[in-house]
Amino acid sequence: MLLDSLNSAEGLLPGVFRGIPISIVDVSSDHGRRVLEYLFPGVDPAAYDDFGVGPSGISIEALYVGDDYRVRAKLLSKAFETPGPALLIHPWLGPMQVIMEEPAQIRFSERELRVFRVSARFKRAPSSSISGFAGGLLPSALSRFTSALTSLAASITLTVISSARTSATIRSRRVVASVADAITARPDARSAVSQIRLALAASSPSSPVAFDTWVSSAASVIAQTIEIPAVAPATTFLPSTPSAQALMSAGLSIATGLLTEAGKAPSAIDALLLAGAAGQFIAASAEQSSYADFVSRQEALRYRSSMTSALASLVDQVEQQAPNTMQAASSALSSAARSLTAAIVSDLNEVIGRLPSVRRISVSRDTDAWLIAQHLSGDTPARLEAVYADLVARNDPSHPAQLPAGDIEFLERN
Repeated sequence: MLLDSLNSAEGLLPGVFRGIPISIVDVSSDHGRRVLEYLFPGVDPAAYDDFGVGPSGISIEALYVGDDYRVRAKLLSKAFETPGPALLIHPWLGPMQVIMEEPAQIRFSERELRVFRVSARFKRAPSSSISGFAGGLLPSALSRFTSALTSLAASITLTVISSARTSATIRSRRVVASVADAITARPDARSAVSQIRLALAASSPSSPVAFDTWVSSAASVIAQTIEIPAVAPATTFLPSTPSAQALMSAGLSIATGLLTEAGKAPSAIDALLLAGAAGQFIAASAEQSSYADFVSRQEALRYRSSMTSALASLVDQVEQQAPNTMQAASSALSSAARSLTAAIVSDLNEVIGRLPSVRRISVSRDTDAWLIAQHLSGDTPARLEAVYADLVARNDPSHPAQLPAGDIEFLERN
């Protein structure tokens, strides 16, 4: 199941307990101190002793939807019964070590087919910091993920005979170049895509490790930091500066194309090389997400869903194609991909909660865009021009002054 596959259902957020994905409906936490109250006969004021910070309690209401819901319920019940601390991936707070405070409930209902619901309460373990996540989830998760991709390439070099790995590398190199040539980039990302194509044409790797370095060099174009000068230069003809969203879109398009080709690869080694190449572009897109200036919740949700879906597809390819001789490297990559998924979800959820939503208004006939902008602006005339520009850009009418009948999208503004 994709960690973000229920993104289209309103109100559901992805979470994981002991590696088992669940969709969280509601989550809350308790915070405070351990205070003991003393009551004495004949004395009105109470006395108190402070015994320090109390353990933080985490309560979740979650569900799972799928044809394998009975198998998944048994796995989750075993996870709840397993002794010791466990890894819980909180939708906002990220990974944390928890222990069961009380027995969890798993509920089935005749009114909800292929569904079970979960109620559980945890306490944060005394050592709540997880190694590898200090100083921010996303950077450390990205570092671990890219290291796992390189380790997989090294494992192919060590375990596959020379002729087979060389042939697979040459075929995969051609596929990567073909996918990069075939994508259609947004107008402001065309220069970046051209740089990727030039980087791919610069050399011809013939070994898996060199192939990984070659793809990583091309993918680094997606992760580039765009510096915008405070003072515009004198020249009037400026190349369009790619936005973070445009770079992410290009990177995810290449990654999706490579994962599609990996599913049709002639051998397992080809599939692993193409999946690793896709991973480099996913990592670059995730790194660029820190600079993205999302306009609406829906836009951020689309990018979150695209990245987590691509990572889930990568994990499926690696787990299906990796032979037993590469079990250690493939397991490390799967684990790193799931950690990166959790970091992306946690990072973007923090942004999504602060973004406005895209709403719709229905009109029965063609309407002047300026009149709709006036209606939406309400008592704030200063917003009128911004609302009008957003209406035209978002709905792309054939004539900028006339919006066609039907649903018209607009950005909700406070």
